[in-house]
Amino acid sequence: MNTGKKGWEVLQTGTALHKIAHRENLPCCTLVAMWTLDVVEDVCESSVKRYAAFESDWWKAANVYDPEEPWSALEASQSMFGGVIAYEEEVDDQAPPLTPGRWHIVQRWRRLDLGDDGMEDDRVEQGASGHTYLAYADKEGKGVTIIQSSIAKGYRVNKGIWEGNAGLKGYSVGILTLPE
Repeated sequence: MNTGKKGWEVLQTGTALHKIAHRENLPCCTLVAMWTLDVVEDVCESSVKRYAAFESDWWKAANVYDPEEPWSALEASQSMFGGVIAYEEEVDDQAPPLTPGRWHIVQRWRRLDLGDDGMEDDRVEQGASGHTYLAYADKEGKGVTIIQSSIAKGYRVNKGIWEGNAGLKGYSVGILTLPE
């Protein structure tokens, strides 16, 4: 599978995901889960409910239903795509890098209970807030396209440069780099 090409195809005007994302203000993890299912399984359903029914246990993990598993959105996508997760307990001056010409799934948390041993024992505690989104790094490694959604702001696409802390200073961050 050409993840790069297919990743863009499922976001095009007229696709199932594009229609739903423009009709509803999707939660961030829901957008990423639907994108993952369309790219890997060619699900392309007509509603969020139908996507969720495709594989309900996977859907729950992809949408971070369990506060004991804050990184489950990344792990669920990794179970479909493969790829490698980079983890930064708290970003200071440098965000984890993106790989040129590749899709990434980025998950960030603020005020997460970090535990002791990397991401495995992190937990969501009261007051924690997170966000999950897609990032495509251009082939030159200079620009990035961020595709995201939220209940408050809906679907949006932003272009920029991934440099320094990439706006992630103070966040706990996991980045899944997808295979080519």
